[in-house]
Amino acid sequence: MKIHLLFQMLMYFSLAAFARQKESWVDKPIVEWPKIAMINEVQFKNGDRYVHSSFKYAGTGFLIDNGKDTLAATAKHILWIAKNKQSKGTEVNAALKEWLMRPKGDMRDSAVMDELLNEDPDEVLEGKESTVQERDWIVFTVKKSSPNLYPLKPRYTQVKPGEKVYILSCAYEDSLSTVHQGRVYQKYGMDILIERDMKTHKGGSSGSPVIDSNGYLIGIITGSAGAEVGNVSVAISNEYLRNVLDKKPGLNEPKKDYGELIYHAVIHEGVGAAIRRYQDLVKDPKNYYVYNLRSPNRSGLRETGERLLAEGRIGEAVTILKFNLKVNLKFHENYNLLAKAELAAGNTAGAIMAYRQSVKSNGDKQNEAYAALEKLNAKP
Repeated sequence: MKIHLLFQMLMYFSLAAFARQKESWVDKPIVEWPKIAMINEVQFKNGDRYVHSSFKYAGTGFLIDNGKDTLAATAKHILWIAKNKQSKGTEVNAALKEWLMRPKGDMRDSAVMDELLNEDPDEVLEGKESTVQERDWIVFTVKKSSPNLYPLKPRYTQVKPGEKVYILSCAYEDSLSTVHQGRVYQKYGMDILIERDMKTHKGGSSGSPVIDSNGYLIGIITGSAGAEVGNVSVAISNEYLRNVLDKKPGLNEPKKDYGELIYHAVIHEGVGAAIRRYQDLVKDPKNYYVYNLRSPNRSGLRETGERLLAEGRIGEAVTILKFNLKVNLKFHENYNLLAKAELAAGNTAGAIMAYRQSVKSNGDKQNEAYAALEKLNAKP
């Protein structure tokens, strides 16, 4: 018994010591870092490559050292771009001719993908019903890889706010791979929100690896979102990667729709109770694993407001839509929806104010707020 306990203690301290080790290259100048971030070059057997000929590659990818062999990963929504047009789900294996990853601007080194481990033909890839960005990883086995390419070691310990991180990306407009520094703002479920210079968050960054200050992989870039500090990059943590490797059942089950809870709370308990229900949901960290509280393309509050407006529950719709703008990203569409609700409530001044905020958020002349303000005889 004592020997067993001693062995456990030795293992604990050995693992703790390992966790403190830095990768040998991470404190060197960035130009001396190994080749990590790569571009995805994809072709299917039917000739399909990308959704449009303007794409020369599909986002960023990288290699992973899982302790046994080398794997590769990129963002799942890359399949919106690297598209087999005959497929509606997350599947490539039968149709794939070649998936190659290589450093941008480097034709000498490459890695050839083999099998997509988390293939799921039943997972809806695109459209309103798609939830792929909730778990935005695709993970491949690797057929062959150049020894000059560096696979990242995953870190599975908890990420903390304030941690320094690096994002390694192959943005479309950049000639080479680039490295950008940021800090963890907060972690919500599997979502890691990262403060950074958002001018460096460019098209093609999806699938970029995020590493900690010791050089270990902590997540993969999926997109951007709003937070109290402004726009932030969003990464999906290694928790999903671990689930893939562990072959966890129900791997791709979507999160529950919190909008349904809010709507039913409005109907049965009142709009004030619905807002309190939302506030209670976001306070509990466990709820971010269960409900789509940080969905990149859905807002339960906005959808509740739309539903109430369509049902003629105007006052409740206005209250919910105003609250939505307080707590969620201030998209111009959210202002436009509030303006419509204000008009339905007979509050022309409130509608004009909302439309003007919409114009400030999006100055494109195609924004419907311009035509609405002209009709209301109010200047943007």
